[in-house]
Parts: sequence; structure tokens; C-alpha cells
Amino acid sequence: MERNNSKKIYAFIFPKTGLNRSLRILITVNSVLVFVMGLFAPFYAVFVQQIGGSIAFAGLSWAIFSIVSGALIFLFSNWQMKVKEPELLIALGYILRGGVFMSYVFMTNIPQLIITQVFWGVAAALGTPAFDSVYSNHTTKENSIVEWGRWEGIAAIVTGVAALVGGIFIQTFGYETVFIIMAVISFGLGIYVWKLPREVL
Repeated sequence: MERNNSKKIYAFIFPKTGLNRSLRILITVNSVLVFVMGLFAPFYAVFVQQIGGSIAFAGLSWAIFSIVSGALIFLFSNWQMKVKEPELLIALGYILRGGVFMSYVFMTNIPQLIITQVFWGVAAALGTPAFDSVYSNHTTKENSIVEWGRWEGIAAIVTGVAALVGGIFIQTFGYETVFIIMAVISFGLGIYVWKLPREVL
């Protein structure tokens, strides 16, 4: 029943896209992750100021995450090519991100923030290339532009919606509540992908 409902929803939003089941699942789970991260990312600098950092330090700490992620992607890529079930790396990336968001819940000082940003970089380095690889495996040469375009378009829209929702949620409930929601969803995504039958992805 859930599978049929999912197909109907995708058929309504994206008629005649021809996305197979694997791509639909990948788009769905990663869109949820993009939404979760989008709840917080636009307001990161404000959060850093609340724990005693400056705007400049917010930029530095975000740079640490990004640079660690990029450097580790280079280092991990050859190893990841040897992993027989890269979908498990996707799941691990989700779970590690959940740990990052839980760390934000209890964030009290700058050193903890730096460690958390490094940890987030590790999570992204494990999960992002694996997602791209698995997604690519389920695209076709004839329709790859459409199939990748669907993902990129959805991700952009979801990011915008998340920024709007995140601003309202943070103002209403505070950062801690939003971080808990982000962590729970990320853990849930990781468990879901981990438990999927291997032939699905």
C-alpha cells in the first residue's frame, strides 16, 4: 500500500519522469536529509553568536566543516570504491549526522563546536560520494540529465522550504528543539536505509 501511495505522489508531482523505484527512494531519503539540514544552516551564524562566537568565527568553523569534508572525500574515494555495499555508507553518513545534531543540542563552548564541525565533515565525506555513486548506478544513459535534474531541482526547492520552516521553528521553539528533531530524523533515515533489502539500492 505504501509503495502504491508513493508512486501516486511522485506521478502527481512529476508526471512522466520515469524514475525507477531505487531513484525514488534515494530522492526521498536524501530530500528529507536536505530538509533537515536546511532547517538550521541559514541560521548557523546566529547560533554561533549565542555560544560566544563572532560572525567571523562562524565563517571559520563552517570552513572547517567544508574543508574537512572535501579533503576526506579525496582520501576516502579510493577506499569507498572497494566497498561492496555503498548504500551502507549512505546509512552511516545519516547516522553520524544525527550524532552531529545531538552534539548541537548540548553545545556550550567553542572547542566543542570545532570538534563537531570536524565530525560533520567526516559524516559528509562518507555519505555524499556513496549517495552519488548509488544514484548514478540507477540512472540510464538516455535519461541521466532528467534523472539527475529531478534530484537537483527537488533539493533546491526543499532547501528553500526548509529555510522558511526553520526560521519559524527556531524563533518559536528554540534551537535545541530543532536540533533534537534533526537528530531523530537523521537517525531514522540511517536505520531505514540500513534495513532496506540490498537489491533495492
